[in-house]
Amino acid sequence: MPREATHFAIVLERIARRSITQFRDISDVDLNRPFELPESNTAFALATHLIGSAEYWVLQLAGGHDVHRDRPSEFHATGTGEELVARYERWLTTMQEVLSRLPDEQLDQPVSVRSGYHPSLDDEPMTVRDALLHAVEHCALHQGHLELTRQLLGYPPAGAQ
Repeated sequence: MPREATHFAIVLERIARRSITQFRDISDVDLNRPFELPESNTAFALATHLIGSAEYWVLQLAGGHDVHRDRPSEFHATGTGEELVARYERWLTTMQEVLSRLPDEQLDQPVSVRSGYHPSLDDEPMTVRDALLHAVEHCALHQGHLELTRQLLGYPPAGAQ
């Protein structure tokens, strides 16, 4: 019988693959093109923030890896689609390794979330399971943002060609 963490891995991989589909065929110029919309992000910054959050919530909090996340810099990141795809693929490989070995009983263990990162509105301690649920929620939200950003850049919906 599969462990609970493997179910998280399946969903997180699906979100990551859909995200890659959103930006893979966007030119590097367009990936880094800012919008004249208040508080908007480039597609590259969105994709960087999505993977940065995934690394933190899954690899660091659930897996115990130190990912050295610099969250504010994610919103100013620039680069190429090739770099993004490589980072996502590295994360997918490591995420699969971490979650395939995570025993169910560890999901109830508390995690220490950086100040300002706590997504919960209650005062309950956050667990590994909570961190994984937050990763799913947060990544799915930004995957949707990538879909909209792609269209704002003038690209057809991914897979529509």
